[in-house]
Amino acid sequence: MHNMLHHTKYIFKRLSDAQVVDLASYLKEKEAVGNRIYIGCDSQNIGEWTHYALAIVIHKNTQGGHVLYHKYKVPRIKNSFDRLWMEVDESVRLAFYLKEQHIAVAEYIDIDLNPDPLYKSNAVFRAALGYVTAMGFKARFKPNAHAASSCADYVLH
Repeated sequence: MHNMLHHTKYIFKRLSDAQVVDLASYLKEKEAVGNRIYIGCDSQNIGEWTHYALAIVIHKNTQGGHVLYHKYKVPRIKNSFDRLWMEVDESVRLAFYLKEQHIAVAEYIDIDLNPDPLYKSNAVFRAALGYVTAMGFKARFKPNAHAASSCADYVLH
């Protein structure tokens, strides 16, 4: 299995203008005024690469919100279980990073997996749900994982 985000350098950009932000100061400021934070990840195989997008959605109660993203690629991961599992693992790693650095606490980790056994992402679903909750975070999944996972999907396409 590949170790992707085992680096410690996150480079997040605002979706609205692609400007790089200082993640710590940006999220501390946004969380201080009562915004909620959601994390999600999506991936796509393109040619010889697997592209990942991590998204942080900063939700302002009734006033919408905005998105930060971090994109990177790794050599193609052919096994879909491993590729999907890494989406979940990357989200958990980011949530831990934010918490351990006293930057922010994610309200939910959105996992882009389907609980319906008819979908292939279901093979990862139960393990992923157990992993996220065992690590002390709350998970949302299809069809309710729309915030961060949809934003990550948008960044990839």
